[in-house]
Amino acid sequence: MPQVRTRRRRPVPVTPALRQLGDKLRQARTEAGLSQAQLGAPYFTRAHVSAIELGKIRPAMRSLEHMARKLGKPASYFLDDPGAARAQGERRLEMAAMAGLLTLSGAAEARRRAQKLLDEEGLTVRERCQLHLYAGSALNLLQRGADALRDLAIAQRLAAQLGDAALERGSDYQVAVATRIEGNARESRAMLEALLRNVEQLKPPDQLLRLRILITLGACAQDLGDPSAATTYYARALEWSKDIGDLTRLVAIYQGLGNAHRALGDHDAAAGYYQRALGAAELASDLVAVHVMHNALAVLAADDGRIAAAYEHVARAIEIARVSGPSAFLAHYLATRAEVALKAKDWQLARSSAEEALAAANERGAESARATAAAVLVLAELDLRDGDAARAEKRFREAAAAYRALGATAELGDVLMRQSRAAKKRGDLRAAERYAAEAYKAARPVSANVEA
Repeated sequence: MPQVRTRRRRPVPVTPALRQLGDKLRQARTEAGLSQAQLGAPYFTRAHVSAIELGKIRPAMRSLEHMARKLGKPASYFLDDPGAARAQGERRLEMAAMAGLLTLSGAAEARRRAQKLLDEEGLTVRERCQLHLYAGSALNLLQRGADALRDLAIAQRLAAQLGDAALERGSDYQVAVATRIEGNARESRAMLEALLRNVEQLKPPDQLLRLRILITLGACAQDLGDPSAATTYYARALEWSKDIGDLTRLVAIYQGLGNAHRALGDHDAAAGYYQRALGAAELASDLVAVHVMHNALAVLAADDGRIAAAYEHVARAIEIARVSGPSAFLAHYLATRAEVALKAKDWQLARSSAEEALAAANERGAESARATAAAVLVLAELDLRDGDAARAEKRFREAAAAYRALGATAELGDVLMRQSRAAKKRGDLRAAERYAAEAYKAARPVSANVEA
């Protein structure tokens, strides 16, 4: 007859902290005139309460909060001891510092600190929820949507367990951001619109979250090829931002308006908004936002044929990015310089900049992927100039695949049009027409179904 093996529970070793908690619970129960059974009812047994009082088990926060409510005391009353109080105070300070690091320049450090704290024992459910939310938010800033979704799924579950609506909304917002980063702007927009309806029903509404949602909705509309809808969202965000005075969000709004007007062909308006974004970033001392805006102005100047201005802006972007990072942004700016050099017919600088961009794109995430695709595109053009059509076509396809994966329709349309021109130049009119049709299909405006 086979032996039946049973699994035995090992009791938690009795520690001074558990003994102190049990003594405090017993004293408060006695003073309240409750039996162990009465204190635990209706969710916990008399034996469970007894084991806590004897220091044999560590109570879950939910059971401790239940008993504390019956005894008319906060749960912290039973947990307070000099060491625990000091550790909790240090954690609070660290988490406050972490929240302040959730910017483009501080995201990597915020994530490192969140992961370090998550490895500690004694965290409350709320602390663990907030740390996973911070880690996911930092990964979103680093353009690592897939990694962010793992942390954010835990944050959503813990927020629901706590019944904390504000934490749930914060987690839902970051999930929508991560979904957009992963290339699904349509699903992200649906999430954000539902969340916006929820936020606007609050009394009073959460103004900062509403502002962030509107900014991200503008970005989704831009991703979906509808810059007109994007301007509507950004204009609403700009109106709300007046009551908040958040320079970081103001930079994002002006940048979004610049991108939308550039897509609409109004380069004067785009330049004006980019300059406003640059000014706000400098006031906020946000070096990452400063180099982002210098790069945007470089691209716009190159589009307009102002090569000297383009070189000046991109040189400034590269200079600041080398100091402040992240390396993915530096790679992107090196690719921009390669494109500017290509337009200036400086073939040597174009090639060296593109190769340097590929070497610098060593981080995971959408920004590195975009930089790599842009650099490969420049090298494809140089291959065409050198007469190596087969190698150029291979690079074009590599860039197109990267932009498809990113959901970057405008960039994909640009690659396909370059392929069309290359095919026409070599006399393959059928391929040229096919690529042109694909380019139109990829980049044509798609309604974002927005209500002004």
